[in-house]
Amino acid sequence: YGCLTDCFRKGLAPHLKSLMGPWWFSQFDPAAEVAQAGRRSFEAAFPQSDRRLDALMLCVKETFVYLNENLKLTTQALSDKVTPTDELEDMHHRVISSSLLAMATLIDILLGVKLKSNGGESANTESKSHLKVRSATLSSAEAALSMHKYFIDFLKSKSAAIRSATYTLLTSYIKYVPHVFNEEAMKILSSTILGAFNEKDPLCHSAMWDTILVFSRKFPEAWSYCNIHKVVLNRFWHFLQNGCYGSKQASYPLIVQFLDVIPSEVATEKFAIEFLQNLWAGRNQRQLSAADSLAFFTAFKLSFLWLLKKVPRNSVGDSSDNIHNRLITNVLVKIVWHDYLQLSLSKNLDTIPGLLSEEATTDDHQLSHKSLLVQNVRLPIYYYQDLGKCIVEILDEISVAESHLLEVACESLLRDYLDIVHQGEKLSKFQDHVDQLASFFCSLDLLVVQNGRTWPLENLARPLVIHSLPAIKSMDSPSLVKLLLNLVEIFGPVHLFLKYSEKNDDKSYVEPYLNVFNSDFVPWCLDGKHITCSSKIDLLLSLIQEECFFDQWCLIIKYIIAKQKRSVDDKISHTNDQFELLTLILQKVRERIAGGKLRNLQRSGSLPEHWRHDLLDSVAVSVFCDLPATDSHVHFLCAALGGSSQDDQVCFLSAEAVCKIRESILKSLASVLTTSTFEWTRSAHFLLLPAEHEHLKLLGEQSLLANFEMAQFAFQVFERSLFALRIHEEDSVFSHILAALFIIEWECSMALTLEEENDLEGHKEEIDAETLLCNSSDDRLGATVHLKANLAEHIHAFRQSLIPSFWNDLRSDTLNRLANILAQSVRYSVFDTRDLGIDRTAALCSEWVVDMLRLVCLDHIKLQSFYDILLSEREDWPLWVKPSLQNGHASVKFQCEPLATEETELKHQRFVAFVDKIVLNLSFGEVILGIPRNQHCTTSSSIDVTSPVSSFSRAWVAAEMICTWKWKGGSAFSTFLPSLVQYMKTESCPEVSIMPFLLDTLLEGALMHESSNWALFNVWHLSDSEIDKIQDRFLRALVALLFTTYTKERIWRESDALALFEKLLGSLFVSSTVNRKCLRTLPFVMSTIIKPLTEKMKSGEASSCTDLMGESILSWLNEAISCLSLSPREVTQQDIEDWMQVVLSCFPLEITGGTAKLVVKFDREISDAETSLLLTLFSRYRAFYASADPSLSSSGTSLSKTAELLGVKLTAVMVGYCCTKLGEDDWCFVFRILRKWIESSVLLVEEMTDGVNDAVINRTSAEDILEKLKLIACTPEELTFTFAESALVTLCCINHVDSLHESQTLQLIRSGEYAESNDKMMENVLRLFLASGVSEAIAGSCSEEASSIIASSRVVYLHFWELVASFIIDASPQIRGCALESVKLWGLSKDSVSGLYSILFSSEPISHLQFAAYSLLMSEPICEVSLVNGENPQESDMDQQSIESTPDSEKALCLRDELSALIEMPTSGLAKTDLIARDRVNVFVAWALLLSHLQRLPLSSTSRALLLSYVQDKISPCILDCIFQHIPLRSGSGGGASASGKKKDAELVPEAKAAAEASKNAIVTCSLLPYVESLWPVGVLEMASLAGSLYGMMIRLLPSYVRTWFTGLRDRSLSSSIESLTRVWCSPPLLLDEFCQVKESVYADETFSVSVNRSAYEIIATYKKEETGIDLVIRLPSCYPLRHVEVECTRSLGISEVKCRKWLLSLTSFVRNQNGAVAEAIQTWKKNFDKEFEGVEECPICYSILHTSNHGLPRLACKTCKHKFHGACLYKWFSTSNKSTCPLCQTPF
Repeated sequence: YGCLTDCFRKGLAPHLKSLMGPWWFSQFDPAAEVAQAGRRSFEAAFPQSDRRLDALMLCVKETFVYLNENLKLTTQALSDKVTPTDELEDMHHRVISSSLLAMATLIDILLGVKLKSNGGESANTESKSHLKVRSATLSSAEAALSMHKYFIDFLKSKSAAIRSATYTLLTSYIKYVPHVFNEEAMKILSSTILGAFNEKDPLCHSAMWDTILVFSRKFPEAWSYCNIHKVVLNRFWHFLQNGCYGSKQASYPLIVQFLDVIPSEVATEKFAIEFLQNLWAGRNQRQLSAADSLAFFTAFKLSFLWLLKKVPRNSVGDSSDNIHNRLITNVLVKIVWHDYLQLSLSKNLDTIPGLLSEEATTDDHQLSHKSLLVQNVRLPIYYYQDLGKCIVEILDEISVAESHLLEVACESLLRDYLDIVHQGEKLSKFQDHVDQLASFFCSLDLLVVQNGRTWPLENLARPLVIHSLPAIKSMDSPSLVKLLLNLVEIFGPVHLFLKYSEKNDDKSYVEPYLNVFNSDFVPWCLDGKHITCSSKIDLLLSLIQEECFFDQWCLIIKYIIAKQKRSVDDKISHTNDQFELLTLILQKVRERIAGGKLRNLQRSGSLPEHWRHDLLDSVAVSVFCDLPATDSHVHFLCAALGGSSQDDQVCFLSAEAVCKIRESILKSLASVLTTSTFEWTRSAHFLLLPAEHEHLKLLGEQSLLANFEMAQFAFQVFERSLFALRIHEEDSVFSHILAALFIIEWECSMALTLEEENDLEGHKEEIDAETLLCNSSDDRLGATVHLKANLAEHIHAFRQSLIPSFWNDLRSDTLNRLANILAQSVRYSVFDTRDLGIDRTAALCSEWVVDMLRLVCLDHIKLQSFYDILLSEREDWPLWVKPSLQNGHASVKFQCEPLATEETELKHQRFVAFVDKIVLNLSFGEVILGIPRNQHCTTSSSIDVTSPVSSFSRAWVAAEMICTWKWKGGSAFSTFLPSLVQYMKTESCPEVSIMPFLLDTLLEGALMHESSNWALFNVWHLSDSEIDKIQDRFLRALVALLFTTYTKERIWRESDALALFEKLLGSLFVSSTVNRKCLRTLPFVMSTIIKPLTEKMKSGEASSCTDLMGESILSWLNEAISCLSLSPREVTQQDIEDWMQVVLSCFPLEITGGTAKLVVKFDREISDAETSLLLTLFSRYRAFYASADPSLSSSGTSLSKTAELLGVKLTAVMVGYCCTKLGEDDWCFVFRILRKWIESSVLLVEEMTDGVNDAVINRTSAEDILEKLKLIACTPEELTFTFAESALVTLCCINHVDSLHESQTLQLIRSGEYAESNDKMMENVLRLFLASGVSEAIAGSCSEEASSIIASSRVVYLHFWELVASFIIDASPQIRGCALESVKLWGLSKDSVSGLYSILFSSEPISHLQFAAYSLLMSEPICEVSLVNGENPQESDMDQQSIESTPDSEKALCLRDELSALIEMPTSGLAKTDLIARDRVNVFVAWALLLSHLQRLPLSSTSRALLLSYVQDKISPCILDCIFQHIPLRSGSGGGASASGKKKDAELVPEAKAAAEASKNAIVTCSLLPYVESLWPVGVLEMASLAGSLYGMMIRLLPSYVRTWFTGLRDRSLSSSIESLTRVWCSPPLLLDEFCQVKESVYADETFSVSVNRSAYEIIATYKKEETGIDLVIRLPSCYPLRHVEVECTRSLGISEVKCRKWLLSLTSFVRNQNGAVAEAIQTWKKNFDKEFEGVEECPICYSILHTSNHGLPRLACKTCKHKFHGACLYKWFSTSNKSTCPLCQTPF
């Protein structure tokens, strides 16, 4: 609008007069946006204000004409046939009100602003144009007023906006066009304007008041033209009575102005009466807000004062004093004051007409009880605040103007107060009345007293106290005491209670004031009455004056002590009352000192020292001697000591008294430890009180309880006065108290833990909790435990509440003493606790230490001192590595076989477990090395690396821990070494690395012992369990450390490895003699360090270490060759074994990959020199083997098992490292060795299986069979499996020679007898696998425990069986068939499939074996017999008719028992199991087998139909509930269909994302094998992936089955999330596959065609037959197959509506019930159509020819009606209807 104005500004001039009226009118539209637009456009057209005024002046007549025309409009004139009536009325009101406002504003501007200012100048200087405008304006205004008859009709409008605008216009007329109001106008308007108080809409009141006030001031004679009482005042009274009809804030401030314009003859006494009555009556009308309240009482105050001034002057016949008195007495007092006090007269004072009559002013000043009635309505607080302020300001005003009226008012107020006091509690709201009085005096103080006025004291306060003090003392009311306290604080006690008002300089008032204080107030205020005690103490303290402070305080203390002594002497039990009294006094004094509220005490009494007294000290110290102590004693001591917070430094006791109290607290707390049953607490007690330890005596049970009560008392005092007791902490007492608190809590936690364990283990009868807490003589022990637990709980809460700054502020020596005591106490508890288990003791004590260190802030030096004391050596710690100092450097001493008793070893185990827990809970670096947490080396100033005794002097602890190896609750591998590794990964100070020290220490210890046989050490499968088999603890610790840091975690430094290797080389030879211990240790070390060093060599980073190692390996090879070259007489087999072990340890093999991808890696790249020496060594060994083998030589030399095992290992190394260099003789030797040991293991396992079979067949009892099976399982020789394992590794190497380039070697081993030998070995491995499974299945037929015995025997040889499983995957179908046939010919009680299921679902699962068993069950030829019992029904076995006629119960699929037991397992119990529980895993794997088998079956096979029917009928779809327990979904987690891939991934948690990807891949690949393979080891993520793949395969193969489950979900959030997940991840590939199948498998002919619309998810099927045809559209939902497919008939030709609907339902049924592809359903539906046109009758039950599930024809005919039915439909009809009659004719079928 403004922009248009800018564009056409120049063109406006000719049209301005016609536009100005609407333009000006629009600026006053009630719609703000319209008015603003008009205003902006006007300002845009005329930017300068002068120009805007000129425009208005130019168009004044036209504007008036336009506005007048608007005012003439009626609703009918605006009418059109479209607009509703109510809208027309609203439009009319808007037009009228806007026009009135526009006219008023126009008059104001043209006559009141610009022109009027000019009008003040001389007429000669006024321009002609302005005169013309003024004349035009006046004439137009006069015409408008005359035309609209003074706008009277508009004042009668129903619209408040019109009435308000009319008042505004009339105001403008009165101001600027007053000459139009002639006598005739006055007669018409005076009643209307002055009587406008009947206006009830608050929106009009502001304009109404302006009109009334302006009119009254402008035309005071107008009052004479109306009936004032009837028209004006009567309406005015109603206006006031009704609270100004809601306009309190606008109207009340104008009331006094209205009073000023009232004619003097109106302002009479009667007027005053009625005015005040009506004004007061309207105060509580409607809701009174705070602003309303303030406005009312301001108006009331001003009006009341106005009446006091005006009424007497205009009153006739009455004296002003009489009227004044009545106004004060009957209005201010009896109405206003009573309302403030919440009192009311027996009659409603608001409506008494004779309020100021003589009868109302009788001298009956006593208010009877009946006359004081409480108002029912409680008004807001601000109401009474404003009311009180109103009264105070009125009294203050009349105190200045008319003091005699003040006396009248004050006397009336006092009478009411005294009457309230005398009636007292008889009044139902007595306390409220007194509280209001107190508030009134506070208002007086704030508004009057603080301004220097004295009349409140002289006229109110002092008379009030003089007359009411005896009554106050006798009544003992808290409210009255508080009122008296307020008066004292406001006016001062001396002014208030002494007759003279000012203190004299000679202090002569002191003695009389002390007399009053001592006689009148001390006994009364200290009488101990609880209801007023607090208030009277406040009063007593307020009465204390600075000039006589010490005398008054001494009087108070002596009075209380004397009263307490009298109570003791008279045997009156009021002693506690006196303590409570002292407590209350001290607390209030403390509050006043801390808050600076001692206004009456600026010098004396302002400091805590001023309040100290010898009597107070003696009472405080004696409290610990008074038994039993009560809460009163606690409160008193805490009040006297203070110190409840760091800011509370107010203490009323002397330093000597505080020290004595502190000592008593320590003794009371320490006495609790003497009641403990734990031995270590005696030692802790000695640490706390060494001087009194010798004098301890056993306490009786009664004294035990007393001890606990005293300790509880002492703790409460300490807790609440902590900071006061800490002031003098330089002595040891404070630190000992803190230590005692820790120790008491520790002892209690141990006692409670012991009690819980005893309850759990059944060592103690169950005790009812209520009995435990009782204090009877029979249950004193239980009561003691309860008291102890209660004390410990409070101590714990107290310690937790202490902030770090508390500990930081403690003195250094205090912290040192505390840490020392606590460290020694923890050691005592670890070593001396016998009742608790080792692991529980360790965990408990470590929790103590962690908690203590978390609370107590020790700096680095103190912390290390604490650890030194905590871990310091003693007789039973350590046992293997002891710390020592050599030349000022940290060193160790070894104890090879310490002479330790059983008790010593037990204590050692306890402490080792404790250290392990401490390291776990804190950190390795902090506890062992002394490195502060979160502190880097560059910034650490407390770690001195160059110090002779460095900060890691406790490294011997780490060596001791690793050597100890195992302890209760942990081990070196499981807990301690991971802590070390964690430290090494994050260490920031390589200078203080612990590895060199540990390696050196452990190697020294290992070289002192004879090492184990390395040949039996399975270095190719190096693991924790293998290292655990090493017997020597130092060697085991060394290997474990190297394996963990070098091999597993790869956190090693070459310098450490070089130092270790050099030390080994230096120790290998002593002079020229081989050090046998070092030689046998060397292979263990090389096995662990060779791999990381080899990796360094592969990367081309040659170094001194790798060079030295290469040279050493060559020399060791030569040593081994030389040993084999010598005759047996020159060298022992031990030498051969030792050197061969060293050599073999230098050529590592690593078996990696999963079951299906198991490969042997050769970690080194050897040099030609090493290859040549290896070939020589192998050639020499073959010769040596031939000479020792009885079958090959008659030399008589026997070959040891170790040497033979080393030969097998050497064979593996040769095949791995030198396979291309081996000759035919070498390969012949290799295959002979392999077959020998593989066949030996097969024979061993088959013999074991025979034994199990015989034992089960011939069993006599369950116990007998278990014993036999245990014996059989323990029979196998370990060496046989060890040999076979090495042979299998070699065979694995041979099978992977394919990866090498084509060579003569490869051609040699892949042809001829070598190939046959290889196949035979593979068959033997498979036979071995099947035999083991069958033996478990046979044992499982007895019991699960029997099966577990056989399964456990495999776990012992885990690596062997993992190798066996790897060969199963790659076996050819021919080899599998041969192995199966051999097992079948064996004639055992269980077949091979049962054995495979036993392995797959074993109670002792081995993942490699499980996947191998799964793979075999899914592969040819086993898959043909792995699913069902017996053979599968083939299509040729029976024709379709015989299948259809066979009852469902007979043709149901019979799964194998192993599979059906899991598939049909109730999901209700399964859903409650853990997500990785064995049962749940087995069920999921069973489903994977079932679905994979279903995927393999042809679509049209009978087996598939039977399997689908089995799933649909017998298996609950609730298995999907269990599946989705593994897929955590949030609402909308799958994202929308259009969500991007990144968005949907971001919205899924890891498990859900893995499941979603698995479901998609399973749909695309139609395979579950990858997810079954990756399932083991079982984890949450792996189970989620398997669950997702199962879901994907289910919705692909069993869509109807899944849909049935989904539609039954009741959880809307879950169903929405599942639908979203399916829509995003599963449906797209599934829909794509469905469309592809439809296009590929549904073949069109002359009668049938199919088309696909992928974008709309539609399939259009067209069927034409002769002259009929139908087009059906199949719409697949975006979340297919969860939602039903929709089928719609879009066109039909020559088909009746009934048949069309039937065909539509038929296709819908086929598509929705099909557990398979949509294409298959369409094909079946087409066949159904074809059959119908061939004349085949439909089944009357399902209205279909082909059955929707089994696709059979209706062949079962009723003998009566001859209708044919589907067998499945009839079976369902019979089962649901519970009768066997024909559905149509109802005859027996």
